[in-house]
Amino acid sequence: MKKTILFLLLVLMFSCSSIQAEVSMEIIPRNIQLHEGKTVVDNEEVIEVQKVKETTRTEDADPVDYKALGLRSVELNPNDYPDEVITLLEPHKDNKNNDSVLFYSSLGLAYKSKGKLKDAIAAYKRALELVPDVPAPAIQYNLGIVYYYNNELPESFKCFLNSSAQRSNHAGTKQWIEQLAGELNIYKVPDTSNLKLISDQKISVNREKSDRESRLRVYLTQNGGRIQELSVKDKIYSYGIDSDTERPVDYIIIDSDGDGNFDNVINTKGKFGVPTWAYNPD
Repeated sequence: MKKTILFLLLVLMFSCSSIQAEVSMEIIPRNIQLHEGKTVVDNEEVIEVQKVKETTRTEDADPVDYKALGLRSVELNPNDYPDEVITLLEPHKDNKNNDSVLFYSSLGLAYKSKGKLKDAIAAYKRALELVPDVPAPAIQYNLGIVYYYNNELPESFKCFLNSSAQRSNHAGTKQWIEQLAGELNIYKVPDTSNLKLISDQKISVNREKSDRESRLRVYLTQNGGRIQELSVKDKIYSYGIDSDTERPVDYIIIDSDGDGNFDNVINTKGKFGVPTWAYNPD
Protein backbone atom coordinates (compact mmCIF):
# COMPACT_ATOMS: atom_id res chain seq x y z
CA MET A 1 0.00 0.00 0.00
CA LYS A 2 2.77 2.41 0.98
CA LYS A 3 4.62 1.51 -2.22
CA THR A 4 1.50 2.22 -4.25
CA ILE A 5 1.04 5.65 -2.63
CA LEU A 6 4.74 6.52 -3.13
CA PHE A 7 4.49 5.54 -6.81
CA LEU A 8 1.44 7.74 -7.33
CA LEU A 9 3.20 10.70 -5.67
CA LEU A 10 6.22 10.29 -7.93
CA VAL A 11 4.00 10.14 -11.04
CA LEU A 12 2.19 13.28 -9.93
CA MET A 13 5.47 15.17 -9.31
CA PHE A 14 6.88 14.33 -12.75
CA SER A 15 3.59 15.28 -14.39
CA CYS A 16 3.66 18.73 -12.73
CA SER A 17 7.28 19.28 -13.80
CA SER A 18 6.39 18.53 -17.40
CA ILE A 19 3.52 21.00 -17.31
CA GLN A 20 5.78 23.72 -15.81
CA ALA A 21 8.40 23.06 -18.45
CA GLU A 22 5.87 23.38 -21.24
CA VAL A 23 4.54 26.63 -19.80
CA SER A 24 8.08 28.05 -19.46
CA MET A 25 8.94 27.19 -23.06
CA GLU A 26 5.88 29.12 -24.18
CA ILE A 27 6.67 32.20 -22.11
CA ILE A 28 10.38 32.68 -23.00
CA PRO A 29 10.06 33.25 -26.75
CA ARG A 30 7.10 35.62 -26.32
CA ASN A 31 9.14 37.78 -23.97
CA ILE A 32 12.07 38.07 -26.44
CA GLN A 33 10.33 39.76 -29.36
CA LEU A 34 11.65 42.64 -31.48
CA HIS A 35 9.96 44.99 -33.88
CA GLU A 36 7.93 43.71 -36.80
CA GLY A 37 6.84 40.62 -34.73
CA LYS A 38 10.18 38.82 -35.18
CA THR A 39 10.79 36.28 -32.42
CA VAL A 40 14.36 35.59 -31.35
CA VAL A 41 15.46 32.86 -28.97
CA ASP A 42 19.24 33.24 -29.36
CA ASN A 43 21.42 36.02 -27.96
CA GLU A 44 23.58 36.17 -31.09
CA GLU A 45 20.51 36.59 -33.24
CA VAL A 46 19.27 39.35 -30.94
CA ILE A 47 22.55 41.21 -31.41
CA GLU A 48 22.49 40.74 -35.19
CA VAL A 49 18.93 41.98 -35.48
CA GLN A 50 19.75 45.00 -33.35
CA LYS A 51 22.67 45.81 -35.64
CA VAL A 52 20.45 45.51 -38.69
CA LYS A 53 17.82 47.74 -37.14
CA GLU A 54 20.41 50.34 -36.18
CA THR A 55 21.80 50.30 -39.72
CA THR A 56 18.32 50.53 -41.14
CA ARG A 57 17.50 53.48 -38.94
CA THR A 58 20.67 55.25 -40.11
CA GLU A 59 20.00 54.55 -43.77
CA ASP A 60 16.31 55.36 -43.55
CA ALA A 61 16.85 58.59 -41.60
CA ASP A 62 16.21 61.73 -43.59
CA PRO A 63 19.62 63.00 -44.80
CA VAL A 64 20.64 66.60 -44.32
CA ASP A 65 20.09 68.56 -47.52
CA TYR A 66 23.39 70.43 -47.66
CA LYS A 67 22.57 72.07 -50.96
CA ALA A 68 19.36 73.46 -49.45
CA LEU A 69 21.34 74.76 -46.48
CA GLY A 70 23.73 76.44 -48.88
CA LEU A 71 20.87 78.06 -50.78
CA ARG A 72 19.31 79.21 -47.53
CA SER A 73 22.61 80.74 -46.43
CA VAL A 74 22.77 82.66 -49.71
CA GLU A 75 19.28 83.99 -49.05
CA LEU A 76 20.40 85.15 -45.62
CA ASN A 77 23.50 86.74 -47.21
CA PRO A 78 26.72 85.76 -45.38
CA ASN A 79 28.00 89.32 -45.62
CA ASP A 80 24.96 90.90 -43.96
CA TYR A 81 24.01 88.12 -41.54
CA PRO A 82 27.20 86.13 -40.91
CA ASP A 83 26.17 85.03 -37.40
CA GLU A 84 22.94 83.51 -38.68
CA VAL A 85 24.75 81.73 -41.53
CA ILE A 86 27.40 80.35 -39.18
CA THR A 87 24.71 79.12 -36.79
CA LEU A 88 22.92 77.45 -39.70
CA LEU A 89 25.92 75.78 -41.32
CA GLU A 90 28.59 75.23 -38.68
CA PRO A 91 26.98 72.16 -37.04
CA HIS A 92 27.28 70.29 -40.34
CA LYS A 93 30.70 71.43 -41.56
CA ASP A 94 32.56 68.27 -40.47
CA ASN A 95 30.02 65.81 -41.87
CA LYS A 96 31.80 63.43 -44.24
CA ASN A 97 28.77 63.23 -46.50
CA ASN A 98 28.69 66.99 -47.03
CA ASP A 99 29.75 67.59 -50.62
CA SER A 100 28.08 70.94 -51.24
CA VAL A 101 30.47 73.53 -52.64
CA LEU A 102 27.87 76.24 -52.05
CA PHE A 103 27.65 75.22 -48.39
CA TYR A 104 31.39 75.66 -47.78
CA SER A 105 31.81 78.77 -49.91
CA SER A 106 28.96 80.46 -47.99
CA LEU A 107 30.43 79.36 -44.67
CA GLY A 108 33.82 80.70 -45.75
CA LEU A 109 32.27 84.04 -46.64
CA ALA A 110 30.47 84.22 -43.29
CA TYR A 111 33.69 83.43 -41.42
CA LYS A 112 35.50 86.02 -43.53
CA SER A 113 32.88 88.64 -42.62
CA LYS A 114 33.40 87.90 -38.93
CA GLY A 115 37.18 88.04 -39.20
CA LYS A 116 37.57 84.31 -38.44
CA LEU A 117 40.34 83.97 -40.97
CA LYS A 118 41.64 80.46 -40.21
CA ASP A 119 38.12 79.06 -40.23
CA ALA A 120 37.42 80.85 -43.50
CA ILE A 121 40.58 79.40 -45.08
CA ALA A 122 39.57 75.89 -44.03
CA ALA A 123 36.05 76.31 -45.44
CA TYR A 124 37.23 77.73 -48.77
CA LYS A 125 39.89 75.03 -49.14
CA ARG A 126 37.25 72.37 -48.50
CA ALA A 127 35.07 73.92 -51.21
CA LEU A 128 37.97 73.77 -53.67
CA GLU A 129 38.77 70.17 -52.71
CA LEU A 130 35.26 69.19 -53.77
CA VAL A 131 35.81 70.51 -57.31
CA PRO A 132 39.52 69.94 -58.03
CA ASP A 133 39.01 69.90 -61.80
CA VAL A 134 36.45 72.68 -62.04
CA PRO A 135 37.43 76.37 -62.27
CA ALA A 136 36.28 78.32 -59.23
CA PRO A 137 37.57 81.88 -59.73
CA ALA A 138 35.22 83.45 -57.16
CA ILE A 139 36.30 81.04 -54.42
CA GLN A 140 39.96 81.54 -55.34
CA TYR A 141 39.43 85.30 -55.21
CA ASN A 142 37.84 85.26 -51.76
CA LEU A 143 40.43 82.82 -50.45
CA GLY A 144 43.14 85.16 -51.74
CA ILE A 145 41.66 88.01 -49.71
CA VAL A 146 41.52 85.90 -46.56
CA TYR A 147 45.11 84.73 -47.03
CA TYR A 148 46.18 88.34 -47.47
CA TYR A 149 44.62 89.52 -44.20
CA ASN A 150 46.03 86.43 -42.49
CA ASN A 151 49.47 87.68 -43.56
CA GLU A 152 50.06 84.78 -45.96
CA LEU A 153 50.98 86.86 -48.97
CA PRO A 154 52.56 84.19 -51.22
CA GLU A 155 49.47 81.98 -50.83
CA SER A 156 47.27 84.99 -51.46
CA PHE A 157 49.15 85.79 -54.64
CA LYS A 158 48.73 82.21 -55.94
CA CYS A 159 44.98 82.38 -55.37
CA PHE A 160 44.60 85.60 -57.32
CA LEU A 161 46.67 84.17 -60.17
CA ASN A 162 44.44 81.08 -60.20
CA SER A 163 41.39 83.32 -60.27
CA SER A 164 42.80 85.47 -63.09
CA ALA A 165 43.40 82.39 -65.25
CA GLN A 166 39.61 82.06 -65.56
CA ARG A 167 38.61 85.73 -65.59
CA SER A 168 41.59 87.71 -66.74
CA ASN A 169 39.64 90.95 -67.14
CA HIS A 170 38.24 91.04 -63.60
CA ALA A 171 39.18 94.49 -62.27
CA GLY A 172 39.47 93.45 -58.62
CA THR A 173 41.75 90.53 -59.44
CA LYS A 174 44.01 92.77 -61.52
CA GLN A 175 44.28 95.25 -58.65
CA TRP A 176 45.16 92.56 -56.13
CA ILE A 177 47.81 91.04 -58.41
CA GLU A 178 49.36 94.45 -59.01
CA GLN A 179 49.38 95.22 -55.29
CA LEU A 180 50.86 91.88 -54.28
CA ALA A 181 53.39 91.91 -57.10
CA GLY A 182 54.69 95.14 -55.58
CA GLU A 183 54.61 93.94 -51.97
CA LEU A 184 56.31 90.65 -52.82
CA ASN A 185 58.71 92.24 -55.31
CA ILE A 186 57.57 89.71 -57.89
CA TYR A 187 59.23 91.37 -60.89
CA LYS A 188 62.67 91.34 -59.36
CA VAL A 189 64.99 89.33 -61.60
CA PRO A 190 66.22 86.30 -59.61
CA ASP A 191 69.96 85.95 -59.14
CA THR A 192 70.92 82.53 -60.52
CA SER A 193 74.68 83.06 -60.46
CA ASN A 194 75.21 80.96 -57.34
CA LEU A 195 72.44 78.45 -57.91
CA LYS A 196 72.89 74.83 -58.98
CA LEU A 197 72.14 74.34 -62.68
CA ILE A 198 70.36 70.99 -63.15
CA SER A 199 69.16 71.32 -66.75
CA ASP A 200 70.27 73.25 -69.83
CA GLN A 201 68.63 72.36 -73.10
CA LYS A 202 67.84 73.89 -76.47
CA ILE A 203 64.12 74.29 -77.17
CA SER A 204 61.87 75.77 -79.85
CA VAL A 205 59.09 78.20 -79.04
CA ASN A 206 58.34 79.13 -82.64
CA ARG A 207 55.74 76.79 -84.09
CA GLU A 208 56.38 77.94 -87.68
CA LYS A 209 60.14 77.53 -87.90
CA SER A 210 63.08 76.71 -85.71
CA ASP A 211 64.36 79.30 -83.31
CA ARG A 212 67.81 80.67 -83.82
CA GLU A 213 68.70 79.88 -80.22
CA SER A 214 66.20 79.39 -77.42
CA ARG A 215 67.14 77.63 -74.21
CA LEU A 216 65.51 76.38 -71.05
CA ARG A 217 67.68 76.35 -67.95
CA VAL A 218 66.51 75.03 -64.60
CA TYR A 219 68.15 75.97 -61.31
CA LEU A 220 67.62 74.68 -57.77
CA THR A 221 67.27 77.31 -55.04
CA GLN A 222 68.70 77.11 -51.52
CA ASN A 223 65.23 76.73 -49.99
CA GLY A 224 64.27 73.67 -52.04
CA GLY A 225 62.54 75.48 -54.91
CA ARG A 226 63.49 75.96 -58.52
CA ILE A 227 63.76 78.62 -61.18
CA GLN A 228 63.10 77.97 -64.85
CA GLU A 229 64.79 80.42 -67.18
CA LEU A 230 63.71 80.84 -70.82
CA SER A 231 66.08 82.77 -73.05
CA VAL A 232 66.89 83.45 -76.67
CA LYS A 233 70.44 84.37 -77.70
CA ASP A 234 71.23 84.88 -73.98
CA LYS A 235 68.42 87.39 -73.61
CA ILE A 236 65.98 86.18 -70.97
CA TYR A 237 62.28 86.69 -71.61
CA SER A 238 60.71 84.52 -68.89
CA TYR A 239 61.33 83.13 -65.39
CA GLY A 240 59.26 80.38 -63.85
CA ILE A 241 59.38 80.75 -60.07
CA ASP A 242 58.58 77.71 -57.93
CA SER A 243 58.65 77.11 -54.17
CA ASP A 244 59.23 73.38 -54.70
CA THR A 245 60.21 71.00 -57.48
CA GLU A 246 56.74 69.66 -58.27
CA ARG A 247 54.89 70.66 -61.43
CA PRO A 248 53.63 73.19 -62.20
CA VAL A 249 55.67 76.21 -61.16
CA ASP A 250 53.98 78.77 -58.91
CA TYR A 251 54.04 81.63 -61.39
CA ILE A 252 55.84 83.03 -64.43
CA ILE A 253 57.17 86.54 -64.94
CA ILE A 254 57.57 87.76 -68.52
CA ASP A 255 59.47 90.50 -70.31
CA SER A 256 56.82 91.42 -72.83
CA ASP A 257 58.73 93.94 -74.95
CA GLY A 258 62.36 92.81 -74.65
CA ASP A 259 63.55 95.88 -72.74
CA GLY A 260 64.94 93.82 -69.85
CA ASN A 261 62.14 94.76 -67.46
CA PHE A 262 59.65 92.09 -66.41
CA ASP A 263 56.18 93.56 -66.41
CA ASN A 264 53.72 90.65 -66.70
CA VAL A 265 52.94 87.75 -64.39
CA ILE A 266 50.75 84.68 -64.92
CA ASN A 267 50.30 81.22 -63.49
CA THR A 268 50.86 78.13 -65.58
CA LYS A 269 47.12 77.73 -66.18
CA GLY A 270 47.02 81.14 -67.79
CA LYS A 271 47.72 81.83 -71.44
CA PHE A 272 51.47 81.99 -71.82
CA GLY A 273 52.07 84.08 -74.90
CA VAL A 274 55.73 83.97 -75.84
CA PRO A 275 56.76 87.53 -76.76
CA THR A 276 57.04 88.08 -80.49
CA TRP A 277 60.59 89.39 -80.21
CA ALA A 278 61.68 86.06 -78.68
CA TYR A 279 60.74 84.02 -81.75
CA ASN A 280 63.46 85.04 -84.17
CA PRO A 281 65.04 88.23 -82.89
CA ASP A 282 67.33 90.24 -85.10
